[in-house]
Amino acid sequence: MKTILKTMIKRLCLIGTSALLSGCSIMSLSEDLVDRSMILVGLGPNHVESIGVMTIAGNARHATAFEIAFVYGDAAQAVVSGSEVSLWFEERLGFCRSYANQLDVIRVELPMGYSAQLDNLPKGHKGAQAIWVFSEGLGKADLTTFTTPWIVVSEEGLSVTEAPPGATLARKTLVADKGVKKLC
Repeated sequence: MKTILKTMIKRLCLIGTSALLSGCSIMSLSEDLVDRSMILVGLGPNHVESIGVMTIAGNARHATAFEIAFVYGDAAQAVVSGSEVSLWFEERLGFCRSYANQLDVIRVELPMGYSAQLDNLPKGHKGAQAIWVFSEGLGKADLTTFTTPWIVVSEEGLSVTEAPPGATLARKTLVADKGVKKLC
Protein backbone atom coordinates (compact mmCIF):
# COMPACT_ATOMS: atom_id res chain seq x y z
CA MET A 1 0.00 0.00 0.00
CA LYS A 2 2.89 2.36 0.84
CA THR A 3 4.56 1.79 -2.53
CA ILE A 4 1.32 2.50 -4.38
CA LEU A 5 0.88 5.73 -2.41
CA LYS A 6 4.51 6.79 -3.08
CA THR A 7 4.11 6.04 -6.79
CA MET A 8 0.90 8.08 -6.97
CA ILE A 9 2.53 11.02 -5.15
CA LYS A 10 5.52 10.90 -7.55
CA ARG A 11 3.17 10.85 -10.55
CA LEU A 12 1.14 13.76 -9.17
CA CYS A 13 4.36 15.74 -8.60
CA LEU A 14 5.51 14.92 -12.13
CA ILE A 15 2.15 15.96 -13.61
CA GLY A 16 2.13 19.15 -11.52
CA THR A 17 5.67 20.06 -12.58
CA SER A 18 4.85 19.39 -16.24
CA ALA A 19 1.74 21.54 -16.04
CA LEU A 20 3.70 24.36 -14.36
CA LEU A 21 6.46 24.27 -16.99
CA SER A 22 4.04 24.18 -19.92
CA GLY A 23 2.05 27.00 -18.31
CA CYS A 24 5.20 29.13 -18.10
CA SER A 25 6.05 28.53 -21.76
CA ILE A 26 2.48 29.31 -22.80
CA MET A 27 2.65 32.55 -20.80
CA SER A 28 5.95 33.44 -22.47
CA LEU A 29 4.52 32.76 -25.93
CA SER A 30 1.40 34.80 -25.21
CA GLU A 31 3.49 37.74 -23.93
CA ASP A 32 5.57 37.58 -27.13
CA LEU A 33 2.41 37.57 -29.26
CA VAL A 34 1.01 40.55 -27.35
CA ASP A 35 4.29 42.44 -27.84
CA ARG A 36 4.29 41.71 -31.58
CA SER A 37 0.64 42.74 -31.90
CA MET A 38 1.31 46.01 -30.09
CA ILE A 39 4.24 46.73 -32.42
CA LEU A 40 2.04 46.08 -35.47
CA VAL A 41 -0.47 48.70 -34.35
CA GLY A 42 2.24 51.23 -33.48
CA LEU A 43 2.41 50.66 -29.72
CA GLY A 44 5.94 49.25 -29.57
CA PRO A 45 8.59 49.79 -26.91
CA ASN A 46 9.39 53.18 -28.49
CA HIS A 47 7.21 55.84 -30.09
CA VAL A 48 9.71 57.29 -32.56
CA GLU A 49 8.00 58.30 -35.81
CA SER A 50 10.78 60.32 -37.42
CA ILE A 51 14.20 61.69 -36.48
CA GLY A 52 15.33 65.24 -37.20
CA VAL A 53 18.95 66.28 -37.45
CA MET A 54 20.12 69.90 -37.25
CA THR A 55 23.62 71.33 -37.26
CA ILE A 56 23.66 74.96 -36.23
CA ALA A 57 26.19 76.99 -38.21
CA GLY A 58 29.65 76.91 -36.75
CA ASN A 59 33.31 76.94 -37.68
CA ALA A 60 33.51 73.27 -38.74
CA ARG A 61 34.57 72.81 -42.35
CA HIS A 62 33.36 69.25 -42.66
CA ALA A 63 30.05 67.44 -42.35
CA THR A 64 28.97 66.09 -39.00
CA ALA A 65 28.35 62.32 -38.97
CA PHE A 66 25.63 60.71 -36.90
CA GLU A 67 25.11 57.00 -36.45
CA ILE A 68 21.71 55.96 -35.15
CA ALA A 69 21.45 52.47 -33.63
CA PHE A 70 18.08 50.71 -33.36
CA VAL A 71 18.45 47.95 -30.74
CA TYR A 72 16.07 44.96 -30.73
CA GLY A 73 17.53 42.58 -28.11
CA ASP A 74 18.80 42.56 -24.54
CA ALA A 75 22.37 41.53 -25.42
CA ALA A 76 22.73 44.28 -28.03
CA GLN A 77 21.08 46.77 -25.65
CA ALA A 78 23.69 46.06 -22.99
CA VAL A 79 26.55 46.55 -25.46
CA VAL A 80 25.18 49.67 -27.17
CA SER A 81 24.05 51.49 -24.02
CA GLY A 82 27.35 50.72 -22.30
CA SER A 83 29.52 51.89 -25.20
CA GLU A 84 31.27 55.22 -25.09
CA VAL A 85 31.40 57.15 -28.37
CA SER A 86 35.02 56.25 -29.14
CA LEU A 87 34.33 52.54 -28.52
CA TRP A 88 31.23 52.68 -30.72
CA PHE A 89 33.14 54.03 -33.72
CA GLU A 90 36.04 51.59 -33.21
CA GLU A 91 33.86 48.49 -32.78
CA ARG A 92 30.65 49.22 -34.71
CA LEU A 93 31.41 46.76 -37.51
CA GLY A 94 32.03 44.03 -34.93
CA PHE A 95 28.78 44.92 -33.13
CA CYS A 96 26.93 44.68 -36.46
CA ARG A 97 28.37 41.22 -37.10
CA SER A 98 27.86 39.94 -33.55
CA TYR A 99 24.33 41.28 -33.13
CA ALA A 100 23.09 41.16 -36.73
CA ASN A 101 19.56 40.09 -35.70
CA GLN A 102 19.33 42.63 -32.88
CA LEU A 103 20.72 45.80 -34.43
CA ASP A 104 20.03 48.24 -37.27
CA VAL A 105 22.41 51.16 -37.76
CA ILE A 106 21.99 54.08 -40.13
CA ARG A 107 24.51 56.87 -40.81
CA VAL A 108 23.68 60.47 -41.66
CA GLU A 109 26.24 63.12 -42.63
CA LEU A 110 25.12 66.73 -42.56
CA PRO A 111 27.10 69.92 -43.28
CA MET A 112 27.05 72.71 -40.70
CA GLY A 113 24.05 75.00 -41.02
CA TYR A 114 21.74 72.35 -42.48
CA SER A 115 18.86 70.27 -41.15
CA ALA A 116 16.96 67.19 -42.30
CA GLN A 117 14.11 65.02 -41.12
CA LEU A 118 14.38 61.26 -41.55
CA ASP A 119 11.03 59.55 -42.09
CA ASN A 120 12.20 56.35 -43.76
CA LEU A 121 13.51 54.54 -40.67
CA PRO A 122 14.50 50.83 -40.69
CA LYS A 123 11.66 48.38 -41.19
CA GLY A 124 10.38 47.28 -37.79
CA HIS A 125 11.94 50.22 -35.93
CA LYS A 126 8.87 50.40 -33.67
CA GLY A 127 10.05 47.11 -32.16
CA ALA A 128 13.38 48.58 -31.06
CA GLN A 129 13.89 48.42 -27.30
CA ALA A 130 16.18 51.43 -27.51
CA ILE A 131 17.38 53.95 -30.07
CA TRP A 132 20.79 55.61 -29.59
CA VAL A 133 22.56 58.29 -31.58
CA PHE A 134 26.36 58.55 -31.66
CA SER A 135 28.37 61.46 -33.06
CA GLU A 136 32.15 61.31 -32.97
CA GLY A 137 33.61 64.03 -30.81
CA LEU A 138 30.16 65.23 -29.71
CA GLY A 139 28.67 62.41 -27.62
CA LYS A 140 25.74 60.03 -27.58
CA ALA A 141 22.10 60.33 -26.61
CA ASP A 142 19.09 58.08 -26.05
CA LEU A 143 16.19 58.81 -28.45
CA THR A 144 13.85 56.06 -27.18
CA THR A 145 11.47 58.22 -25.15
CA PHE A 146 10.85 60.79 -27.89
CA THR A 147 8.19 60.78 -30.62
CA THR A 148 9.88 63.10 -33.12
CA PRO A 149 13.37 63.63 -31.68
CA TRP A 150 15.60 66.35 -33.09
CA ILE A 151 19.33 65.87 -32.72
CA VAL A 152 20.83 69.34 -32.48
CA VAL A 153 24.54 70.09 -32.77
CA SER A 154 25.68 73.50 -31.63
CA GLU A 155 28.81 74.98 -30.08
CA GLU A 156 27.64 73.53 -26.75
CA GLY A 157 27.66 70.00 -28.17
CA LEU A 158 24.99 67.38 -28.90
CA SER A 159 21.47 67.72 -27.51
CA VAL A 160 18.10 66.11 -28.24
CA THR A 161 14.79 67.97 -28.23
CA GLU A 162 11.22 67.03 -29.20
CA ALA A 163 11.12 69.81 -31.83
CA PRO A 164 13.71 71.83 -33.72
CA PRO A 165 14.97 74.98 -31.96
CA GLY A 166 12.47 77.82 -32.24
CA ALA A 167 9.53 75.54 -33.12
CA THR A 168 6.78 74.38 -30.81
CA LEU A 169 6.45 71.07 -32.66
CA ALA A 170 8.27 69.14 -35.35
CA ARG A 171 7.14 69.98 -38.87
CA LYS A 172 7.66 67.87 -41.97
CA THR A 173 9.83 70.35 -43.85
CA LEU A 174 12.64 68.48 -45.54
CA VAL A 175 12.71 64.71 -45.88
CA ALA A 176 16.29 63.64 -46.51
CA ASP A 177 16.22 59.88 -46.84
CA LYS A 178 18.61 59.97 -49.81
CA GLY A 179 21.58 60.92 -47.62
CA VAL A 180 21.03 58.08 -45.17
CA LYS A 181 23.31 55.05 -45.41
CA LYS A 182 22.32 51.77 -43.77
CA LEU A 183 25.39 50.30 -42.08
CA CYS A 184 23.88 47.14 -40.62
